[in-house]
Amino acid sequence: MTGKVEKLSIEQLGLEDELETSSNALLARAWSPGWSKSDKALTEFVENHLIHYSKNRLNLGDSTSLLSPYIHFGELSVRKVFQLARTKQILWKNEGNIVGEESATFFLRAIGFREYSRYLCFSFPFTVERPLLGNLKFFPWNTDPSNFKAWRLGRTGYPLVDAGMRELWATGWIHNKMRIIVSSFAVKMLLIPWKWGMKYFWDTLLDADLESDILGWQYISGSLPDGHELERLDDPEVIRVFLYCTVLKFSP
Repeated sequence: MTGKVEKLSIEQLGLEDELETSSNALLARAWSPGWSKSDKALTEFVENHLIHYSKNRLNLGDSTSLLSPYIHFGELSVRKVFQLARTKQILWKNEGNIVGEESATFFLRAIGFREYSRYLCFSFPFTVERPLLGNLKFFPWNTDPSNFKAWRLGRTGYPLVDAGMRELWATGWIHNKMRIIVSSFAVKMLLIPWKWGMKYFWDTLLDADLESDILGWQYISGSLPDGHELERLDDPEVIRVFLYCTVLKFSP
């Protein structure tokens, strides 16, 4: 028995609640789903931006590939991304293009970290709920919900941290460097339990990859053998100067 499949619009399907309309409009400005969009984004990055990745990857702005949401939703395979970047790397190596070869190396290393997170979570499945290392088992985290709320809403009083958290809520995405800044601030300045931050990222990021999320938060909190020590503190004032220099660099 066969039936006719009707084509319905999103509005007809009723998937969006009226209360979600404004926030979804902001998300749509930052990201357009679909296989054709993902292929276009990958080609644009590999052909025009990969060569500058080594120099620009730490600058706050559109300096990363912006491919992670497509990978997360299965619209783009990691294998395809790796193969195209690796092909470019070999081409640049044969041409003697050291800058391009180095950029491809850094990008492929980032892809490798993503796969490393899967290896850790597969080998140590308990990392979803507790640290890989037991050194913070009895750490006196500050579980005051008001601090967590201030961090989530971007009302900590630190402009860079607040800007990052507001961008996350509005667009569903923030630069990797900004993720390090806001998570480090939450864990080391406010002493918010890393699992709280991890679960909030899972709820808000378009590219909320569980394994990468776990790896990132455990790395920041000092719960991994090769991660940051908990006492390693990124001074927010130093970060502010970093941002100021970045903005100056890209000012017209």
